[in-house]
Amino acid sequence: MRLSRQYNKKRQIIGGLSMKKMLRNKKGFSLIELLIVIAIMGVLAVIAFSMFSGVVANSRKKADVTQAGNIQKALVAYMVDTGDAECKSLKNNTTVIGGTLTADGAVSGVDWEDVVLALQSEQTVKSVTYKPYLNSKESSTPSTKEFGVQWTGHVGYYIKIQEDRMNAYVVPATRAASNIVYVDLE
Repeated sequence: MRLSRQYNKKRQIIGGLSMKKMLRNKKGFSLIELLIVIAIMGVLAVIAFSMFSGVVANSRKKADVTQAGNIQKALVAYMVDTGDAECKSLKNNTTVIGGTLTADGAVSGVDWEDVVLALQSEQTVKSVTYKPYLNSKESSTPSTKEFGVQWTGHVGYYIKIQEDRMNAYVVPATRAASNIVYVDLE
């Protein structure tokens, strides 16, 4: 017992208060501890946000590629069903998709929006009427709103019609001049 008293007395002299009293009197966190925790949470938030924004951009790019595939399938289905490989009978109101070609094969005055609108309309080829090949989920009126690009780096779709193969090539376009419709002249 005597040893214990001496030990406690020595500890009080060295440390001022006993450890138990210090722990009982300490309430809350210090300002420095709070600042460190807030800084760590801020760093984690920045990392999570940058990862999330990359995921969103990638999903928008993939959505554009998927939509290009849908347009391509509808265009090929039109060409196979009607036998109109040059798309000379594919019309959007008065705009003929396979109309006048320039020297490089571009269809003058026609862009991807005209093709999408034409594929959403009934087409008459050689006195036979064909139902629309693209259907909008939102309305029965032809519109490019649902088929437009979602990623900010894309400006439209590059469409190349390969008449000799009865095929079409559709990809999201990254330059303003690339959203023109081309007919393969080979």
